[in-house]
Amino acid sequence: MINCSSKLTLLLICVLNSAPTLAHRLQVFASAEGANISGSAYFAGGAKASGVRIEIQNAVGQLLAELITAADGSFNYSTQSPIDHLIIADSGDGHRAQWRITAAELGGNSLPNASTASPSVSTAPANAVDSATLAAIELAVARQVRPLREELQAAENHANFRDILGGIGYIVGVTGILLWWRQRHNSPRS
Repeated sequence: MINCSSKLTLLLICVLNSAPTLAHRLQVFASAEGANISGSAYFAGGAKASGVRIEIQNAVGQLLAELITAADGSFNYSTQSPIDHLIIADSGDGHRAQWRITAAELGGNSLPNASTASPSVSTAPANAVDSATLAAIELAVARQVRPLREELQAAENHANFRDILGGIGYIVGVTGILLWWRQRHNSPRS
């Protein structure tokens, strides 16, 4: 029969082994610049994921392209139409991550071509911005915002010192409660 300290040790081993290992969790980030989708794959903690397979799918799961990340974890894809795209990173060893790019983010794709608009008929107000200028503004903003979005995503997935201390505190707390419970039930009653 297993004694109480062996049960406690077994329980502690199970708890420690069931926690997710964030250091190996694969992440993917992507953004749209006009008709191009560019991004990178990395592991939580910041290590770049080179040689990772990237699948580009449409909204119904149809495969549009397969790519391999570069040495720095980056990838690029030129879209064919302004539709929703699902980017799936797969390291081949069970680690997978995904990112969605909506058709609205591919703004440069969905804007009408300024050269095909009729110059003689104008229903827009005099202060309206033409579509070519609007596309250029959207592209410039996307280029400026992309690094900020990527840093924010990486910061959210980075296990910091406070998270590690919190995990250790949780384990110590659970162990303390279990030891207290064991001592209370094993002590002789007066």
